[in-house]
Amino acid sequence: MKTVCVIASPRKKGNCKQITDMIINKINQDYENTTEIHFIDDMNIKPCQACMGCRNLENPQPCIIDDDFRKIMDQFTNEDADLLIFAAPNYFGEINAQGHIFMDRFYSMTQKTSNYLKNHPKCIIVFTYGASDGYYDEYINSRSRLFESIGFDVCGVISAGRGKPTSSIDENLILKIEDVVNKI
Repeated sequence: MKTVCVIASPRKKGNCKQITDMIINKINQDYENTTEIHFIDDMNIKPCQACMGCRNLENPQPCIIDDDFRKIMDQFTNEDADLLIFAAPNYFGEINAQGHIFMDRFYSMTQKTSNYLKNHPKCIIVFTYGASDGYYDEYINSRSRLFESIGFDVCGVISAGRGKPTSSIDENLILKIEDVVNKI
């Protein structure tokens, strides 16, 4: 299995990274796996230009912006990768800007485009925040449906509040991770 991990947090040792490390460690225990980890802050990802090129079904084409977003997502379109782990912090009730710019480019991959993920690769989504556990779940679940709209099979969403795991790791987080990995 090949796992591609995209981390939207600018904090390279923060909660998103710690949780993705826990997920990857569990996957590596259960599967033969290789992993790529990408921090959006280190990447060249441009916003959607609303050119509508991806919507031209008579002349199907990938997004005209040839940047790191395409390099990551082409791995799934070409079936070179099996699992996406996407992790983002939630700032002021919404996904941070880095995560938002990445997800906005999903517009080029909906069912009305030639870039839709017909092979339905697996996906695990992680959202972290400082509020109490579950506080932002309605918002988080709505954002997670965007991954399904481009063809991912979402195995699970890990919603980690109270600043965890930096503030402390609890058994519930470990159980959530084990449950999600078992659905791969």
